[in-house]
Order: sequence, then C-alpha cells, then structure tokens
Amino acid sequence: MVQSLDRALDVLETLAEADEDLSVSQLTERLGLPLGTVHRLLGSLAARGYAAQDRATRRYGPGPRLLEVAARAAGSRRFSLARVAIPSLQRLTDATGETSNLLLLQGREAAYSEQVSSPHMVRLFTEVGQRVPLYCTGGGKAILSGMGERDLEAYLAEAAPRAWTPKTISSLDGLRADVQLSARRGFAIDDEERDLGVCCVAAPIFDRQGRCVAALSISGPSTRLSAARAAGLGPMVRAEADACSAAMGFAGTRPGEPHGRAQQASDTA
Repeated sequence: MVQSLDRALDVLETLAEADEDLSVSQLTERLGLPLGTVHRLLGSLAARGYAAQDRATRRYGPGPRLLEVAARAAGSRRFSLARVAIPSLQRLTDATGETSNLLLLQGREAAYSEQVSSPHMVRLFTEVGQRVPLYCTGGGKAILSGMGERDLEAYLAEAAPRAWTPKTISSLDGLRADVQLSARRGFAIDDEERDLGVCCVAAPIFDRQGRCVAALSISGPSTRLSAARAAGLGPMVRAEADACSAAMGFAGTRPGEPHGRAQQASDTA
C-alpha cells in the first residue's frame, strides 16, 4: 500500500514538473516502473482528476483536481506566515539573547507583525503594527535585497532617502550598492541607520511564487549587538528565513544566491 502511494506520488510529481504532456512510455522510462504499473496508476489518478489525458495524443498531464487541492491547501492556516515564522523568531532570540521580529512588506514600507522580546533588561521594543522605511532598516533592506532588479529600480526611482542619523545611507547609489551586497550574502545590516545606538541584521522571506514578502530580523543595542557581531549572526538569520520560505512553498533561489556559498562567506567577512 505504501509502495503504491509512493509510486502514485512519483507519477504526479513527474507530470507536474514536465513542460509538456508525457506518454506512458516516457513516464515508464523516467520512473523506472513497469508499463502495467504506470498504466494502472494513471488510470486511478485520471479517475480522481489528478491526471488528465489528451484524447488526440494519448499523452498525460496534471489534472484539474491537482490545482484545486493545491489552492485549498494554500489557504490553510498551516501556511500562515505568522505561524511559520514564530518558531524561528523564538529560536533566534534563544540563540542570540536579542529581540527578534517578523516584518511584512506593505506598499513602500515594512510593518512589524510579530516579535519575541530579548530576556535582557536593556532591550529593544518596537510596537507591533509600526511601519518603517525600507531603505534605513535591517528588515526593510532585507526585503529590498529580495526584490528582482526591476522592482528594486522602481523603488529607487521613487525613493527619497533622508538622513535619520549620520550613518543613514541616503544616496541612491550607496543604497543600491548596499542592497546588492545584502543580496549576495543573503542578509542585510542596519548599523545605527535609523536610530543611533541600535543595530539590526535581517534576511528576506519568499512566498511560493518567489515574491519577497517579509523579513526576519534580530535587533539590539549596539553596545551588545555591534555591526561585527551582526555580520557573524547573519548566516543564522538567513538560515531561519530560508526555512520560513521553504515552509511557505518557495523552492527557487534567492537573488544573489547563484554567486555561491564561497562568495557569501567572502561578503560576510
């Protein structure tokens, strides 16, 4: 029974991944299964609407039932970003002792959605629901780093960065370079760019369509969370953000990721 289920799922995945309909012989070759087994599985899947056969070519492709089930599953609370992210936030705070946050992209800003507070008496607190600029915050710059080049340039064309502190990157060329660096290493750093004495490191989260929709961040007083420490914690934040993306159904690569792990390590140093 379990073997039959595994084989049926293999057939479904092969049909879903193919660019065009497949013949029974093609499926047999790709899956390494007996012809009779593939015929039987296709018959059962087609009867339930999970596979469909073109009457002219006799080839098979995904059926409409597969899309219906996927659409219903996508609306499940299991794929709620808050539900997915809260365990990651808790792990980050447990590991670093700093406040962790989930920020959502809302228009041209980011909004704090969830938070796990630092256990230290001296800690940062940002009210859930507060909206902040993208260009001068760790979570905001992480979201910018997850945008495609066209969306980033559209944002920059409308942006009017102002200097919140002496450390704010207020030039468009400087911001573009910083975002590109963040994309290569997989995380962004806000080194007192919006508030003096505050440092933050953040990484982007992607949905199943590959859109950057949010960011995970940890933030703390710069006396404890220096820029150097933030850079050292960046890979941990990136790993948790990647786990959230995977749980949301993202199976692609982040912008900048093709540069490879060695390049990311170089940029982090």
